[in-house]
Amino acid sequence: MLARKAGKLEPLFRPVRVPILILAILLFAASWMASRHAASRYQRAMAAARQSRAPYAHTGAEIARLFLKSEGIEDVEILPHQGVVTDYFDPARRRLFLSRRVHDETTLAAWAVALHEAAHAVQTRDNSGELRWRQTVIRLNRYGPVFLALGMAALTVLKVLPARMAIILFGVAWTGMFLLSAGTLAVEWNANLRLRRFLEDHLANYPDALEKLERI
Repeated sequence: MLARKAGKLEPLFRPVRVPILILAILLFAASWMASRHAASRYQRAMAAARQSRAPYAHTGAEIARLFLKSEGIEDVEILPHQGVVTDYFDPARRRLFLSRRVHDETTLAAWAVALHEAAHAVQTRDNSGELRWRQTVIRLNRYGPVFLALGMAALTVLKVLPARMAIILFGVAWTGMFLLSAGTLAVEWNANLRLRRFLEDHLANYPDALEKLERI
């Protein structure tokens, strides 16, 4: 439809254009909320699982060792580790680092974390490349946003980069890191699938515990 204005015909409805700055902010907000939602779900699941005792008096370290032995893997060292980053498998050194709580406790939470990380050791038997890539992406997401924000702030203060452009670049980069991380989640799901046979055999007489672990 057209409207007459000052002797000229103009469109009555103009196409809506979303400024790049607003789009970058929306992308950042959406990915940040999705990340917070995932972290919140994990924390709630772990809090509930810490209230449930494991059906056997095995600690997280002991159940992880049983699982690895059932898979024919005996070259992985399981160590208690308290640091900035805990509960992970190091494929280069063949070591499974568990926080003191996961290493020593006999809760379903300790079992879930220890078994999941131990399953990564089984993955390296087939192909360690995907796991290494996943760990690289995790490190990128852990430290990347901080360095990126500091860099953008410094460039803005030094007037090398306009504030508007710095915000746009940060929003786009943040969203890219989020999508990159989401794209590697198949590695985590695959690790959980490798636990199924062991859990079904080990907890055949404890269906309630099996159901809870699968849910966690």
